[in-house]
Amino acid sequence: MRKKWKQGMAGALSALMLLGLAGCGNNADSGQTSGGAESKSSAVESSQGAVGEGETEGEEAGGQEENLELEVVKILGRNYTYTGANGKTVTLKDWATEGKSKRFVMLEEELAKRGVKLELDLIEPDQFDTTIQTMAASGELSNYDLVNITPLDDKTKLNLVKQGLLQPFSDIWEQYSEGPYKDFLATEAGQFYEKRMQLEDGKVYWITDYETNTYEGQPSGFLLALQIRQDWLDAVNLPIPTTTDELYETLKAFQDQDVNGNGQADEEMLINYSSFGTDIAQCFGLGINTTFINSQNDYKVDSPWYQENVKAYIAYMQKLYAEGLLKMDDSQAATDMANNKVAVVGSWGTEMWLEPQITVPEGAAYPWFAPFRVQAVEGETPLFRGSNKFNPGWTATAVPASSDKQQAIAKILDYLITEEAYVLQEHGIEGVSFEMVDGLRSNIIDGTLENTDAVGMALWCNGSIFPRYNLNKEMSVEMKATITFAETNGVKNNQSAKFDFTLEGVNDPEHRLYHDEGAYAIPTAEEIDRTNEISTDLNTYASELLTKLIMGEKSLEDWDSYIADLKELGLDELIAINQARYDRATK
Repeated sequence: MRKKWKQGMAGALSALMLLGLAGCGNNADSGQTSGGAESKSSAVESSQGAVGEGETEGEEAGGQEENLELEVVKILGRNYTYTGANGKTVTLKDWATEGKSKRFVMLEEELAKRGVKLELDLIEPDQFDTTIQTMAASGELSNYDLVNITPLDDKTKLNLVKQGLLQPFSDIWEQYSEGPYKDFLATEAGQFYEKRMQLEDGKVYWITDYETNTYEGQPSGFLLALQIRQDWLDAVNLPIPTTTDELYETLKAFQDQDVNGNGQADEEMLINYSSFGTDIAQCFGLGINTTFINSQNDYKVDSPWYQENVKAYIAYMQKLYAEGLLKMDDSQAATDMANNKVAVVGSWGTEMWLEPQITVPEGAAYPWFAPFRVQAVEGETPLFRGSNKFNPGWTATAVPASSDKQQAIAKILDYLITEEAYVLQEHGIEGVSFEMVDGLRSNIIDGTLENTDAVGMALWCNGSIFPRYNLNKEMSVEMKATITFAETNGVKNNQSAKFDFTLEGVNDPEHRLYHDEGAYAIPTAEEIDRTNEISTDLNTYASELLTKLIMGEKSLEDWDSYIADLKELGLDELIAINQARYDRATK
């Protein structure tokens, strides 16, 4: 039944960016867990603007009118669950159906100004994947206008397109966007986003989350890094290593001097050395996965197995392992971290979640991981892993072919890309879910969930009902927060280590490698089939081979036979497939 809307709240909120931890971001878990504090806490957010520059309120921005009839958009999504203190939860269904959220009320008001009303069908997280897969197979998705199809793999999604069960999102925004979404797609960031979702026919049939980063307004991205215990360096009176030889000597010194004080030579470099994504491999100029986009060779797809310094890297890791300095990052890792054994780890350069896990002896300095790079090959600059400045996400939202709500869906897209939508999504409402502190938005986090709006990111994101557009996220805020964290916890030396390393990487984009495969276009059905045929055996063999080489269970003397095996398993063909995908995304 249609309802009439009288003009209500107006006014735009200026957009400010979320203080987050890059790379830890989105995942497929059913909920987001707070710090568990019973008292309320807050995290200061960035003051940089998002999108929608030049928009105005009223009919130009939202098409609001008195007595505007509302078009109902039926959405099938996941009932996002946020877990607070003592296991207490709040869900999107609570927000939407029980009137527990002022933020959801504002969302409804903003969409109503644009003539849109939401009707939600929310599936519980533990049933979501199976339910979506079953409904896709039975054709029941046609009962909705927007559907979260994240659980479906690319092959299944492509089959839905082939069967004519999904309609192009790109047709909707081309025909019905009133400006904001089409304006976004015309930008460099928008073109990157669109091209990586286009299928062979040049159309986009599902959309995903999207994050872009800037440093002081210029596009950039966060970095991964080797990180070493600064407090332990101070204890043995050593500087941060600058070469692989110095790193080896430092690790030896930590064990020889029993720097953690437990009477055992167990201080370790904790790395998952079953792949090349170790950060130390990048110091040898190596790529990350079995195949990777080589920014050092005109962005051609390559393999670390074919690179010049691969055997030197393996030999170095063999040395560390043989002398008990290298430990596999596996199920025991959390225990080793808690027990104060980890000397060096690979993680995001601005991470601040590892240090609180460590228990140090009474009176010891606060544990502090300092990012660093080491020279591994004479005359060659060490590389580092990092996120691209443009980062498509992991979710997928589609429009069934049966829907006739294209105009209303376009209005939702136009809203989601605006500044006021961004602020509501990431911060909420001033005085309810954030406060202004020194000119910045400071999110209120209520672990008790008495204030159900004080949960940080809105519950309609993160694989729930809407894609999350987190645009122009200003990195400097998170970077500066690492210094504050160090000062607050009494770090005595090198408080700016995480800030300095990240800034070094921001200023050295030429030596960055993509840490994931987000730069590839969506594969074709044929590419999916062939990749599936190749990848399982190839990746298993490559992972086991690398592990056994480093552990000394296989010899580098048999190198030619290993390469022959990799080729026979389809390494060259996989490189060619991924090259074709990258070329499509950049043409």
